[in-house]
Amino acid sequence: FIESKLKLSPVGLLLACSIIAFVGLKMSANMTGFWGAMIALGIYAVGKTFFWPTMLGVVAEQFPRGGALTLNAAGGVGMLGVGVVGAVFLGAIQDKQVSTDLASYDAANNTQLVEQYVTLDKESVLGAYTAVDPSLVKAAPEKDQAAIEGIEAGAKKNALKTTAIFPVVMLFCYLLLILYFRSRGGYKAVELTSEST
Repeated sequence: FIESKLKLSPVGLLLACSIIAFVGLKMSANMTGFWGAMIALGIYAVGKTFFWPTMLGVVAEQFPRGGALTLNAAGGVGMLGVGVVGAVFLGAIQDKQVSTDLASYDAANNTQLVEQYVTLDKESVLGAYTAVDPSLVKAAPEKDQAAIEGIEAGAKKNALKTTAIFPVVMLFCYLLLILYFRSRGGYKAVELTSEST
């Protein structure tokens, strides 16, 4: 994917961004403290920065006849994946992790936090499940609140680890695209000619 004079092709840039985003997310899940989190999230931000414009650029260069319709379709799929499916998917994973960790806490400390606070019915792309009810936690004794808050903080970090799977999947997709373009002589933009219009 590295062109002459170490110049990245657009798909090579996407692959590199996938690696950087993965590293940033994994670091975010393991870092503690303000500056550690800022460094990890800064690395993730660098990786994420070029995904959107570069992907739209690749779509525009490979499917020029599609025009604005093709660009909007590609953008719409991205927004659907991140905003609609992704957020709900990760929220469900986080909620389920909290319930599992609370059950482990109950077993270790002879408490009944799951029975008392995991009562909120929810629906997600993964199906129906029961989550912690924030209104019950708000009225709970301080000891229970502290335990639940600690477990929720850990679940958020685990959600970041789960999120790191997505850049890895993207990396393999971009690697396949690189191999595809190599088989055709390298990445080249499709140029419209008077014969093709």
